[in-house]
Amino acid sequence: MMRAPETATRGGWKLVLVCAVLLLGACRDSGTASGTALYVTTEFDPTLLLTQVRVWGEVQAGAPFGPHVLPEQPARLLSSGETLRVLLEDGVTNGVHARVYVEGLRDGSVVARGESSVQLRDGYEVDVTMRLEPSNPDTFCLGCDGCCKDGVCTPSSRTACGTGGNTCVTCDPQRTDTCDARGVCVCGSNPACSDLTVDRCVGGQCKCGSSGPCAQGQECVDGTCRCTSNSCSGCCSGNTCEPGNTKDKCGKNGDACRKCNRSCNADRSCS
Repeated sequence: MMRAPETATRGGWKLVLVCAVLLLGACRDSGTASGTALYVTTEFDPTLLLTQVRVWGEVQAGAPFGPHVLPEQPARLLSSGETLRVLLEDGVTNGVHARVYVEGLRDGSVVARGESSVQLRDGYEVDVTMRLEPSNPDTFCLGCDGCCKDGVCTPSSRTACGTGGNTCVTCDPQRTDTCDARGVCVCGSNPACSDLTVDRCVGGQCKCGSSGPCAQGQECVDGTCRCTSNSCSGCCSGNTCEPGNTKDKCGKNGDACRKCNRSCNADRSCS
């Protein structure tokens, strides 16, 4: 049977991520499973684009288990029907209830949730099938190629950008000029103009005012390249950022450069 490494938890509880349920059909028999366990099958709309699940739960009159995130590092999109096994300590009382909670994650954010309660059998593996639903139906639209706005599937555009039924965002009209096929606000074929050296998108190019991006050590302020505390770790000589470690130009944190009487110290203060 294909499986990922086990993850130990407090009190002897373990979770194991296994291969897709269709691949297990010929090799799994819950009646002959070794030990008491929950075999959880997760079902969800593929447009949720899940990359991980977070699992936790509790057994009646017993210690809780989890939370655990599986897989530990996202490597692919998960498919509806993904399964996981929760191995429990033997000796549980037949008929006690276990409650299991699962959250579907995309890029670390919760986008779907599900929970279920099941009766345990000592020494047996019990099936749990759980449907993960969008955590906020008004911000996710199932089966939507565009984005979701107030619960309504909306074609992707500059004022409602997104794909896969995710929440629409409004592109910044100053720093972007289109919403691309990925549902991302961009400037032409370039990323949005978010760098300190630019402040607007013009004709698919990021610019500072009517000119190109500012030089290193400068910040674009109201369409003009300036030396500021945000852009310069040394000192500013006019709008030029200097290292700030010389006698004639000493300083730091974007302050105006000073001319020292004797020398510029290591901390870029004058002496």
